[in-house]
This record gives sequence, C-alpha cells and structure tokens, in this order.
Amino acid sequence: MLKFFVILQRQKINNMKRTFLLALVVLLGCMMAKAQFFTSLNLMTPHYYPGEIYFADGHHEAYDEIELPRVGKSQLGVKKNKDDKKRIDIEAIDIVGIKIWHKDFPDKQHVLYYVHARKSMMQNDNQWGNPIAGSAWGVVYQCEQYYQMNKKNGDLDFVKFVGSNGPDTPTLYYLKRPGKEEAELIIINEKWAMRKKIAEHFIENEKIYEGIKSGKLKPSDIQYILDEMAGSKPAETPQSIPTAKETIEVETQNTQNGVVGDDE
Repeated sequence: MLKFFVILQRQKINNMKRTFLLALVVLLGCMMAKAQFFTSLNLMTPHYYPGEIYFADGHHEAYDEIELPRVGKSQLGVKKNKDDKKRIDIEAIDIVGIKIWHKDFPDKQHVLYYVHARKSMMQNDNQWGNPIAGSAWGVVYQCEQYYQMNKKNGDLDFVKFVGSNGPDTPTLYYLKRPGKEEAELIIINEKWAMRKKIAEHFIENEKIYEGIKSGKLKPSDIQYILDEMAGSKPAETPQSIPTAKETIEVETQNTQNGVVGDDE
C-alpha cells in the first residue's frame, strides 16, 4: 500500500512538473510574440533623423529631419527645418542615397542607397542598402529589409524576425547594370537563388555562366565575377567601390553619378 502511495505521489509530482513546464513554454512564447509584435509596430512607425539627401541630378541638400527608409518606401518624408509645420515627400526614385545620423551621435554617420529593383511577387521594388562589390560591368547591393537607429550608441542596425527554423527576414542582393532602370535580384541570404536562372544574367561570359550554373562559383566570388564580366572593357561611367561608404560612386538612371558624402 505504501509503495502504491509513493508511486501515485511521484506521478502527481511529474504531472505538476509537466504542467509547469508547459505553462512556462506558453508564457515564453507569448512574451516572444509580444516582443516581436511591438518590434514590428515600431519598425512600421516613421522615425526621423538629421541628415543629407544626394539626388540623381547631382546636387545634395541638408535636412533637419529625414525619414529612415523602411521596406517598400517609395517616398521619404522630410523637413528642411525642424520648425516647419509640415513634412514634404521626396520620391525615392529621384534619390541616389542618404547620409543620416542620430542627433545625439552626429559623428556616427550612415549611408543608405536607394535601389530601384525589378518588382516580383515575393519582393518589393523599392529597396535600400549598400554596394558590396562592383566593376564597370555592374554593382551588387546588399539590402536589408528593416533598419533602426540605436538610440544608445547611434549605430544603424538591421532587424531580423526569427522563426523556429531560423531567420524569416531575408537579406537581398541586387545587381545593378549601367544604363538599366531596374536592379535584378540575384542572391537571397548569401545563397544563389535558383542559380541556373541567375546564371542567365552572366551568359555573355561562358566561363562565368557555366561556373555559376554548375555551382563552382558561389556568392562569395561576386567581386571576381564582376571583374571577369568587365574584362578589359573601359569604364563607361566613373566607378569606385569603396574603402569608405562616404566615397562611393554609383551609376544613376540619368547616367550621372551622385557621390554620397562628397561636399565639394
């Protein structure tokens, strides 16, 4: 009888433990969902910072408030002076890039370029990011989907929404060719997206085309790929892939170059 009572007590304790663990898991899940909800809400709310806008026609202007780009933003709200009653909207297509900073950290200046991308069912045609490789043949931009300014240190961070199987928010890489109005999506999360289809962008160079198609060439080879595509062809537009973000030159659809951070 005593043995039977002890077994029952153990089962009761085990059931209590399971119930507690289940409740803990549910509680943690709710907390994570709540945190992600408020993060999402914050990212969808416009945030404004001082900075400069560099336009496709070659000029640039300083503003007391510039809207931090969000995924899909085709316009940026700005105030020339913070005391202005209303913000005006500037079309992203007219922008080469912006230089922006937190008012408490004016020495930490960040650059984001506008990338007018080919629209697809999966991805928006208005992207913001930075070039990671390039040649006279083309430039590849890395575009994160959500940015935020860190109020504690003035850094520009990108935000990932993480699911049970890993990051759900992709990093997108776009290829922009001189003279082309739209950039083409070629890499997702540092992996070739449908590499046989991607290889078609490089078909004019058989070695590169076959290398991508076969998998011998990988996203980490992108600078080599762009150099090979350029070959001995002279640059059609001034082109410099940076040692510092402030000195990047990129080809715009007006066949002029906007230089973000060059105040001359």
